[in-house]
Amino acid sequence: MSDKPSQAPQPADPAGREVTPEATAEPVAIESPEPAEHSESTPDTEPKAIPVGAAATLPPMQPMQSPPVPMAPIAPQPWPAGGGYPLPQPVPPMFDDFWPRPGLSGAPVALLAALIGGAAAAVFLPLDSPGIGWPLVGLTTAAGLFLVGRKAEKKVHIGQLCWASVALLLLAVCAFRAAGWLITLCVLTAAVAGMLAVSGGRSVRAFMIAAIAIEVAAFRALPWTVRGVRQHAPGKGGLRLVASLVVALLLLVVFGALFAGADDNFANLVSTVLPSLDEETFFRWTLVFAFFGFAALGAAFTLLRPPEVAERTTEVKTLRRLEWALPIGLLVLLFAAFIAVQSTPMFGGDQHVQHTERLTYADYARSGFWQLMVVTILTLPIIGAAARWAPKNTRFDRNLLRGLVGVLAVLTLLIVVSALIRMWTYQDAYGYTVMRLLVMCCELWLGVVYLLVIAAGVRLRANWLPTAVVGTAMAALLALAAINPEGLIAERNIARFQATGKLDDWYLKGLSTDALPALRNLPDPQRGDIITEITYGLDDMTWRSWNLSHQLAAAQR
Repeated sequence: MSDKPSQAPQPADPAGREVTPEATAEPVAIESPEPAEHSESTPDTEPKAIPVGAAATLPPMQPMQSPPVPMAPIAPQPWPAGGGYPLPQPVPPMFDDFWPRPGLSGAPVALLAALIGGAAAAVFLPLDSPGIGWPLVGLTTAAGLFLVGRKAEKKVHIGQLCWASVALLLLAVCAFRAAGWLITLCVLTAAVAGMLAVSGGRSVRAFMIAAIAIEVAAFRALPWTVRGVRQHAPGKGGLRLVASLVVALLLLVVFGALFAGADDNFANLVSTVLPSLDEETFFRWTLVFAFFGFAALGAAFTLLRPPEVAERTTEVKTLRRLEWALPIGLLVLLFAAFIAVQSTPMFGGDQHVQHTERLTYADYARSGFWQLMVVTILTLPIIGAAARWAPKNTRFDRNLLRGLVGVLAVLTLLIVVSALIRMWTYQDAYGYTVMRLLVMCCELWLGVVYLLVIAAGVRLRANWLPTAVVGTAMAALLALAAINPEGLIAERNIARFQATGKLDDWYLKGLSTDALPALRNLPDPQRGDIITEITYGLDDMTWRSWNLSHQLAAAQR
């Protein structure tokens, strides 16, 4: 018997050698880097297979699982030329997110409108006085923008036509009136009406954007115009048109000079139409051309692609009933108490001044007039805030809003009437002036605004109110120009002179030729001095400064 314990028969490898139980799997043959030592008894020419279990104990191999599902091949991504990371996307220019630029196809016609507007202003515009040149500039610029509108191929809103008509009517005042302050107001208001005609819009937000739209668009239009003109460069037809214009100008210069040398009357006409081309005139032409051309280019850019005013989509947050009704109700009580206490001074007028000791007309008009005017102006945003944040879900909330806001508007309207009575009494006692007349007109317009507010509060719909407020302001200015304000001032002062013998001739001499028709009732010495002072310098006017008032004054001398 053998000393070794009995063992179960082990499987043999193909060479007839026994393997250990740990090496039940196929042994891994590892080639030794050095020559293996051969046994003396059993020579072996093949590489010796070292059982895995003899070298190191390894965990048993897990049974083979199903092969994994092959992944889809990843498509190769495009890589920018030159290697490196992808370049960042360019940030869009300012305003492009809500006000994109128009197509480059409209750049040539926009440039044409700018050239027309700038050239018309340089040729027609009288900068030192009112005259017919202002409406000519307006008509010419409107014609250039009309070409831009046809290029845009957009439907023109009726409101835009109304604003454009109002702008032209305000500029037409320059051809009929000569008062400098009136012409300044008309020109500035015409510019506002022109902005509204170009940009459109009927809400408060649209009006605020329209106030700066053309200025912003003018700077944005410069690079846009350059790229558009380069892309749509004129072909042979455009070059022939330019050559034709150059030839026409040369013919006019040559034959005009010949005709001027042949006849003195024609030479006088040419010298009247064309001013002397000195350095001052050239600089003025260049400055006026650049300014008005720049403005016309911005107007054309805006007309091609007006800014997009996003409508409110979120629900308006409102206050609770007591949060808005309490301050408005207290304000109504305060207004009512003030009117009840001041009813006699506010509406007494001339009778109150005469029956009150130590009270003059000046003290009566000045005591609280400007405070009442400020109250009238400040009440408007308060009413707007109440209409904005008051709840309107239930019928009771809507009726409460109508009642409180309506009573507040009516009480404010009574304050407006009181201010008008005070100023009217003051002017009857001390005479009319331009400032006093303007204050009365502003108070009348505020009264109209409060009537519009009351009308809007009946149905709680005020989407038309901003347009109506701006439109009535422009209509009031046109009505003021129609009644000839300086003529009315002179007429009222002359009537006061006939009643009291007091005349402020120094103030009348500072009026324009609009006041001349009212001076016919003055005695001759005073009338002659005033007319001489008013008509001084009329002979130096050019044809650009012609207007009806100057023409009548020249005929009256």
